[in-house]
Amino acid sequence: MSRFMARPIVFKCPVTGMNVQHWLADVPENEKDRHSPVVCLACTQSHFIHNSTGQVLGEDKSKAAR
Repeated sequence: MSRFMARPIVFKCPVTGMNVQHWLADVPENEKDRHSPVVCLACTQSHFIHNSTGQVLGEDKSKAAR
């Protein structure tokens, strides 16, 4: 039986500017430095979130919501 692991993240929606809470699935070690698509609850569009940092693709690192 495989165990689904996830962790909560908060990211800033690039469309609305709102902070959005999302559950990011745990990924294998070889995919930690990649982005996964998520559906944003604030704008209903897809954003790409970095699997390790939880940061939105293209987001300025100094402005990331934690």
